[in-house]
Amino acid sequence: MARRIRSVVPGLAEARDYDRAWLRGDVVAGFTLWAMLVPQSLGFAVLAGLPPVVGLYAAIGASFLYWLWGSSKQLNVGAESTVAIMVASIVGGMASPGSDEYVELVAMLALLVGVVLLLGGIFRLGRIADFLSRPVLAGYVFGSGILIVTSQLQGFVGVEVDSGDYLTEIGAVARNLDLADAASLAFGVATVAVVLVLRRVAPQIPGALVAIVGSMVVVGVSGVEVAVVGAFDGGLPAPGIPDVSGSDLLALIGPAFAVAMLVYPDSVLTARSIAATQGDRIDANREFFGVGAANIGAGLLGALPVNGSQSRSFVAADAGARSQLANIVAAALAVLTLLFLAPVFEYLPTATLAAIVIIAGFGLFDVQEFRTLWRYRRSEFWMAVVTVVGVLALGMLVGILIAIGLSLLIVVLKAASPHTAVLGRLPGTDTYRDMADHDDATPTPGLLVYRFDASIFFANASKLRDDVLNLLDDDTHTVVIDMESVDDIDSSGAQVVLELLDELDRRDVGLCFARVRSELRDELEVSGIEARLTGPGIHLEVDDAVTHHGTTPEQD
Repeated sequence: MARRIRSVVPGLAEARDYDRAWLRGDVVAGFTLWAMLVPQSLGFAVLAGLPPVVGLYAAIGASFLYWLWGSSKQLNVGAESTVAIMVASIVGGMASPGSDEYVELVAMLALLVGVVLLLGGIFRLGRIADFLSRPVLAGYVFGSGILIVTSQLQGFVGVEVDSGDYLTEIGAVARNLDLADAASLAFGVATVAVVLVLRRVAPQIPGALVAIVGSMVVVGVSGVEVAVVGAFDGGLPAPGIPDVSGSDLLALIGPAFAVAMLVYPDSVLTARSIAATQGDRIDANREFFGVGAANIGAGLLGALPVNGSQSRSFVAADAGARSQLANIVAAALAVLTLLFLAPVFEYLPTATLAAIVIIAGFGLFDVQEFRTLWRYRRSEFWMAVVTVVGVLALGMLVGILIAIGLSLLIVVLKAASPHTAVLGRLPGTDTYRDMADHDDATPTPGLLVYRFDASIFFANASKLRDDVLNLLDDDTHTVVIDMESVDDIDSSGAQVVLELLDELDRRDVGLCFARVRSELRDELEVSGIEARLTGPGIHLEVDDAVTHHGTTPEQD
């Protein structure tokens, strides 16, 4: 019975094995996490165009369901800036931000993202986390940071302007600075100062929470006129399916896949990073179910899509979190916040939340990552730059599609240009090595010994053919290909190898293979390649092929 529970709801089964020695650390981490969760959730909800309270709904729904199905012990799942700004760009064109229709559409998007992720888990697509490469992810995050900062400028300085893209936003705010509200600007600057100073002199104190509480006290006591978040109903919303039209539902399906392609790799990479510091392991496929369930939980409570938070997760781990209990404690405190503290948010200045979001946006500007890419490989640096430009010029949705497309392009380009080598024999041995790396390796007269370090498929098969033909000289009578690194040959690759055999026949040159993997033999036989090799066409070792088809330098 316990095994069945573990397979269906692994979180419940793991709770039975909870080590009580972790309790104090988890509770302390839960309070620490709550202090960070509240201001970030409120701010990121505003960033997404939603009422601030919706961010807390997301944290509550996501935390409880991720605990049941996720595999990370410390990952905190909730509202995050990159997803919030993406949600605003998707749903902003379908309804007015903050309206009831807008909230319903965002909640439905969260549900659809959850369904997409669950399907990924069912089809065991855990490897997809590896398909967003480091350069394009760095570029996407950097571009997101720029959009996040510019989107909050109006609230920070207290002006209302018509805006479109980020350049229009900057220009409109700059032209209307003379209309800036002094009180809003003062609260914004003060919030930035409090957060940054406490981060430097007392990092254990949650600066964002201090700024929120302090600004509400100032507004409540002084009665200063400033734009505020306003009161909202306390308590939890009743779970339910969002009310959207069929046409809107269809319109959200494509964007849901795009959001899922950001949420899943980002969450898994964060979970892996934390697990590495704790000596734990992450089940990438189970993360589909955990993060998918978290998004469904958020959607049922009328909230935005969620993903794993790197900042909150590492803070929790540093504070002593050893299990998901820390996140449950933080979520329970968020519930108490909604039940008993909702009225005080009537005094929260909009500029304070804007400042908190702007600080989070600046935290995404990882200039050091770009320097590392520049030093390591210029092509990857420019990939990151192209992604930044794509996000800024074409928007978040197109930007993530560009990031995914570039990642796949990198995979294809690298696979299309695999490492190859012309092999020579090391003196006094039967070992063959790349002659470019070993000056003492010598070729065998009359033979071309060649190694192809990749599976042969449509994108790289022509390189194999062209390399072999270009390396032939007038004395070559046989080509030996070391196949140790070849796991597979697709139909296109097989056709190109057959074309290579045709050309070699015309030149009266034979072809044989060495070190062929057992799983490849059937493909060689079915495709007709094996029957056309110079017999015997397949050898266990390179030296066997050389001994059979040629003369070694020592024998010569």
